[in-house]
Amino acid sequence: MQPVRLQPRHRRRRRHHARRVTPPILRVVLIIAGALLVTLATCSAPLLPLRLRQASEAAPTPLPAAAIVSDPRMVATKAPQPSPTPLPSAIPIATPIPTPTLMPGSAPGAPPLDPLGREIDAYLTGLTASGQFQGAVLVAQDGKVVIARGYGNADENVPNTVYTRFRLASITKQFTAAAILALQQDGKLTVDDAICVYLDNCPDAWKPLTIRHLLTHTSGLVDYTDFASFEPTEMHPATPQELVKRFRTFPLAFAPGTLYDYCNSNYVLLGLIIERASGMAYADYLHQRFFLPLGMTATGYDTSRGAIADGAQGYVVPGRKSGFLDASTLYAAGGLYSTVGDLFRWDQALYTNEALARDQLDQMFTPALRDYGFGWKIEVINGRRRISHPGNMTGVATFFARYPDDRATIIVLANMEYANVEGIANSIASRMFPPPPTPSPTRTR
Repeated sequence: MQPVRLQPRHRRRRRHHARRVTPPILRVVLIIAGALLVTLATCSAPLLPLRLRQASEAAPTPLPAAAIVSDPRMVATKAPQPSPTPLPSAIPIATPIPTPTLMPGSAPGAPPLDPLGREIDAYLTGLTASGQFQGAVLVAQDGKVVIARGYGNADENVPNTVYTRFRLASITKQFTAAAILALQQDGKLTVDDAICVYLDNCPDAWKPLTIRHLLTHTSGLVDYTDFASFEPTEMHPATPQELVKRFRTFPLAFAPGTLYDYCNSNYVLLGLIIERASGMAYADYLHQRFFLPLGMTATGYDTSRGAIADGAQGYVVPGRKSGFLDASTLYAAGGLYSTVGDLFRWDQALYTNEALARDQLDQMFTPALRDYGFGWKIEVINGRRRISHPGNMTGVATFFARYPDDRATIIVLANMEYANVEGIANSIASRMFPPPPTPSPTRTR
């Protein structure tokens, strides 16, 4: 069985401690205890390693035995990336998303699930019962919802539903990228502009950087969320300018445009560029430009100092609440919240010109280095083109996958830090797109 390919969250530096001399008897006890822990760990799946953070696009690292999944269909095989194929220019207008209470499987009295919906529901119910998932999932095909349902609890004795609001973590980046493209569409900027045109007190080292470098993670900036100082301060509010101060004095790690390195600092700067070019606060611009016109009434920028109103409490695992992360410490790199229904509205708008003009969408979905476009990863997985992005932060794991050539969507939002959301999405995809049957061998006489 192959390990699940996942992107790690925040790439933490390991802290090194002085070596201690352990007495022989205690050493034996520790060895026995360690063996028991390894035995127990190999039974757990599909959980992610503890305290991993914001989804990174670093090269996938094989998971340890403790994280190998029990469902082989959760393993995605990546095919070689062909030349990018532009999205079709003439896609029929998407059917508006149904009212959430009428989504299949979402509430009593809702339309019954079809066989695919029942199979997905049984799979997710099993994961929830075994403590491997809690959250909300929406699956759609050909513009129609196959299943939209909540699993487990949003908080103590409060179930997750299709109405539950979840922090999006790095799924936020696609909205930040879309805002840049909207400003380009309106003639307020271009993605090849120098970033220093829009930033105050721009360091000399940043003068070669363009907006495109930030969008595609090819800037060479250091990631402030990698600093050892980030975790102790993540529960305190911060302004975007304060975040920039944390990394503005560091030299670039490489020449802009030559390498790919996933970096939250890029999208913090994009948020400030949006504010300068639009003359509006980042949150206000997204609300006016996208959320309000598209009817995304349960989506916004998280300013809470605790749980979001009508939102999910973050958990490490079911029954164990996570710590608190103030969303302002991620800003335009990870500060939004939404529901599965609102994200489906967004997904359907991306098939039309409702959100952005076709030429802007083509730029968003064209991969640069390491298959990354503007706020999305563009890959071929098991022979199908997939446009996706993961997100991870304290108490949350999210995954948003679009299969544009199949008009299919899988949205997994978990208020559970350990949830293997990409593996879950892969398993759902395998049920939607089963491999063709193997032909029987021809008998020769």
